[in-house]
This record gives sequence, structure tokens and C-alpha cells, in this order.
Amino acid sequence: MQCSHKSVKKRLFIFIAFMISMFSLSANELPLQKESISRIEYPPEIQYISALIQSKDTSTLVYESWKGFEMNEGDLHYSELNVLNKKIQFDTAKVVLPNKNTLIRSSISHLIIDGVDWLYFIESNGFKSDAIAYRAKIKDSALVGQEKISLEITLSPSSNARWHVMNNNNIALVYTDKKCCKLYFSISKDGVKFETPRYIGNTGFMPHLSSFSDGKLLYLFQKSFRSSKEKPNGKPIYITKSHFRVSNNYGQTWSEYTPISLTDDTVHDAKAILRHDGNIDIYYVYPIQEGKDLSLWRRCINTNGGLGNEELVVKHDFGNIAKPSIHRLDNGKMLVTFVEQGKVALEGEHNIHGAIISADSECI
Repeated sequence: MQCSHKSVKKRLFIFIAFMISMFSLSANELPLQKESISRIEYPPEIQYISALIQSKDTSTLVYESWKGFEMNEGDLHYSELNVLNKKIQFDTAKVVLPNKNTLIRSSISHLIIDGVDWLYFIESNGFKSDAIAYRAKIKDSALVGQEKISLEITLSPSSNARWHVMNNNNIALVYTDKKCCKLYFSISKDGVKFETPRYIGNTGFMPHLSSFSDGKLLYLFQKSFRSSKEKPNGKPIYITKSHFRVSNNYGQTWSEYTPISLTDDTVHDAKAILRHDGNIDIYYVYPIQEGKDLSLWRRCINTNGGLGNEELVVKHDFGNIAKPSIHRLDNGKMLVTFVEQGKVALEGEHNIHGAIISADSECI
């Protein structure tokens, strides 16, 4: 059986990327092996995005946990952690207190504002229902000093709202329109009252915002496209691909949207972290081979939109990976969390795992 030119080209690219991951000094221990990855949760619940709060005495990972794939009920869980050499140890997971008054508490972001740790989140009674946004401090594993966020729009859990502190100390909010699927950007000077949101000119979902050290913004999102392929019943097959846009004026204007990777038709769940050199590393997933499980990859992006080599983060035989979150530890290393969703995405355990990465990716 002959392979298509596209298939051969993709396999060659992935082989090269894999070899770079194995031998690059910057990649260090990548790709991560099973023995260096710690499991945090077990069934029956499923998990998604995480946030990391670090203090002098403890480090606490807070993350979204849902009762099932219908996402009718969800809450925030937490686990205190200890870094042991190259592996991380997590304590027994618990529910963040106080108990919520709604069915859903989700969409978490951790922000440090004037030296104070804040958790931003929303509460709602349905995945597509109206939500109220809050921020609170976390003390003794409980939310304290909770404040309602003033917004000119209505969010829902499906908005995938994320908050971010920009270099000018203003707070930014990115989200998908509740009615689906315009992407918006809003700012606040005090972190509580947000201005009228601005449409960035794209539709999509799973938005994420990060800052380069020079103040430029990186807006990540994924977008669905109709492919040339069809299902057996004749209906079109849609693919999802992550893109980025850059702003050099704190969100007033944005560059053209650009794919994060062209290696595969399906690229999604992109997240970002500031590098030590002031550029950004993007983490995202796509299958190492067509029809195979999703693997976790990363690459550098500089302030001009230039992309570095792709590096395989987790050895592809670990499982079907999705929903990465990346956190910088006080010691300069990184904590990456992700879920292993099983062979069938909506039937697997979909539980959160974590691992330590020692160095940023190779950057050009």
C-alpha cells in the first residue's frame, strides 16, 4: 500500500521533531516518561484547567472538576504538592470550600495583583446558563474575601473565560460570546470593574491570553473548519485548529491570525507560559499519527510571531492527552498538568495528571 505525499511528509516531520526532543539540551528530559508523571485524581469525576498558587510554606494546585461529560455540575478541587527531585507529589484531592450555592463553579484563573494572590472564577446553574463572575483569595484551602466582578456582558461556563495581568498592570479578560462564537477582549484597571468588551474580529473558542516580557499580548484560540473529507453518511467532517494573534498596543489592534502548527489538521487546547528569555512557549495537542491518540507538544513563539521547533512533551504511548495547563514554579522549573482522556474521549476517565519540566523549549 502506498502512502500519500502528505502522509510521508508528516511522518518525516514528526520523526525530526521527536529526535529534536530527544537530543536537544533545552528540552532536557523530554519527552516525559510514564514514571515521571503523577496522577492527581481518579474516577468518577473528570477534570480540566488548573491554576497554581505558591506561598512560602505551601503550593496548592486548584482545578476544575466535573461530575461527568454532560458538565451539568462542577466544582473546584485542590491538592497541595511537593516537588521531589524531578517528580512531584500530590496530596489527596479535596473540594475547595465554602460549598457553592450553584451547580457549577468553573473558569478559574490565578492572578497576582499588587502582591496578592486572587482566584477568578464563575458560578452558574448550567453550562450554557448565565453566570456571575467572582474573585477571591484562598486561605487554608477555602475561598475568602469573595468579590463580585462587574461586567457589561453575561458569561456562561461555555464562554471559557480567562483572566490575565498585563504588563501595564491592567487586568484583561478573554472569552467566547455566550451565544457562540465571537471572541472578545476586555480590560479593567482595578480587577473588579471591566470596560466594554471589544470583538477581536474572530470566531472561535477556548481563548487564552499571555504577555511577552516587552508587553505585547498573545491571544490563543481554536477554530473549527470544514474539511474536504466526509463521513460515511455523506456529512462533512470538521477539524479544529489552534491559532494566535499578537497585539503591540494592549489589545487595541491585533495581527492576522496564524495557525500554531500545520503538522496536522487537528491542533487544539493551546496554552502559553512566559519564558525566561521574555518570549513565550505554547503547549498544545495533536495526534502523532493520523487516527492515533492526541500527544502533547510545545514550541516557542517570539514577539514577531516567529515559531521555534516543535518538541514532543510526553511520550506518545502515555495515552490520549488533552487540556494542558502550564505553571512556573518558584524554582524556575515548570509544572504541566493535563488529562488523559482514554481511547474514546467522552468515555475515558479524563483525570488530571502532573509532571515537572526543567527547561523552556528551544527557541529561534
